Amino acid sequence: MFLMKKIITLTALFSMFASLGVLAQTSDAEAEALINLWGVQKKEAISKLVPVIGNDSVVFWKLYDEYQESNKSTAKNRIRLYEQTARAYSNMTPATADSLASQYFKNRVEQESTLQDYYKKIKKATNAVTAFEFYQAEVYILTQVRASIMHQIPTYSEFQNSMKK
Repeated sequence: MFLMKKIITLTALFSMFASLGVLAQTSDAEAEALINLWGVQKKEAISKLVPVIGNDSVVFWKLYDEYQESNKSTAKNRIRLYEQTARAYSNMTPATADSLASQYFKNRVEQESTLQDYYKKIKKATNAVTAFEFYQAEVYILTQVRASIMHQIPTYSEFQNSMKK
């Protein structure tokens, strides 16, 4: 129960920072700081969800740190994408909507591809159970974060309706 509350708190904190990024242009330094802060908090949550010990622990955390590092550009792109989406709301065209959707799909594929690559690396270096626990924990946290962020950002139609009032 405590772990779930911790993850929800971390998700809310990340979502708050990410939604602030949607309201204003985020510099590379700000995006990097946000991603680093999130990485530290997420690593703590992963440590509770993926119980590794001994030699497996050393290799797992080495690979996990590599995974986090390899995801930084995808995370920065996701933040930029939220910003682009917010800016596009005031002048949405079919071409803009299509471009945004394509960028979201590409970002998701990059993230999933990295997750799959590191699942395989962790499985090879430790075992399939540890790799599966990593996968489950990562998907759980990513799903919570995405849902929390999307909960804070209105859909385009909600935005349009609010402008009519």
